[in-house]
Amino acid sequence: MSMDFKEPTAIYQQIADYGLDQVLTGNWSANERIPSVRKLAGEVGVNPNTVMRAFDFLDREGIIYNERGKGFFVSTDGKAKAQSIRRQQFINTTLPQLAHELELLDISHDELLALLNNPA
Repeated sequence: MSMDFKEPTAIYQQIADYGLDQVLTGNWSANERIPSVRKLAGEVGVNPNTVMRAFDFLDREGIIYNERGKGFFVSTDGKAKAQSIRRQQFINTTLPQLAHELELLDISHDELLALLNNPA
């Protein structure tokens, strides 16, 4: 796994985003145990406290849950909650950026739809 910690996004948030990706792609399935804090910290090359902060975020959002002494697991509805978070991020961040770029480049809605339907 490779992460670019030079991004302006906080490291724990990048790790949380990685967790969201794993749930959304099905690499981490409902009720499945996910890598331990220490294992993931070793793979990514960060302090375990940073991974724990990411796991705390995912836990608060209901995407994962902790079984004391056993580890963290994906919630039954973790994928739906991850989709909800990503959808809000898309609506609040990506979509306004895209609209701005479309305006700057003078790309009409019709042209955008044509490009989406027939990528070059």
